[in-house]
Amino acid sequence: MDELREIISALWLTDELHWDVALYIIFAFNLILLLMQPDGSPLPVGLCIIVLVAAVIDKTKAFGYMLEVNPYRFTREQCHEQVFIGTYLIRVIMFAAPLSVAGMTKNPNSRWVGVVAGVLGGAYMFVRWYMEQRNVPISDLFCAYFFSGFAFQQVGLALAAARLALGDRWLLGRIHRHAPLLIARDLSADRVEVKLP
Repeated sequence: MDELREIISALWLTDELHWDVALYIIFAFNLILLLMQPDGSPLPVGLCIIVLVAAVIDKTKAFGYMLEVNPYRFTREQCHEQVFIGTYLIRVIMFAAPLSVAGMTKNPNSRWVGVVAGVLGGAYMFVRWYMEQRNVPISDLFCAYFFSGFAFQQVGLALAAARLALGDRWLLGRIHRHAPLLIARDLSADRVEVKLP
């Protein structure tokens, strides 16, 4: 219950006033963009809603409360703001989604709002990355007890399983028979004997 109170209290102004105001402005522009979308536009409306949710997650530092943070290394706020890769990805969404909506909207009057919202989201993403996240080692990207390499191995295995399940319909590369990872090109032959005439 205390965690819920902390999350709700984080919706108001905090001691990081500059980030709060930036997120309020991004939220406001994306809300205006959402309200300007005509009926029958489910993809632009969905993208606007995703950006609004991402702004609320970033404002409340919710990833710090969702993850099992290693208390000996990070605080909840530090995990969300400075370390966790999901935070960076929701900031990328705040940058890319409004620009996508501006490009696909049926209402030409809402294009400038989408472009401004995307530029603001991009500036916010870049400044937060530059000031807080650019020097994070790869082993800390998930703030948790386990090593990040474990997650990357699981992604490699998922790619291998997808390749095996989809067969030749997935044209991104080939799976080498001895390594469970995706290879972007054919590997050279090993143990090949060539007879010259």
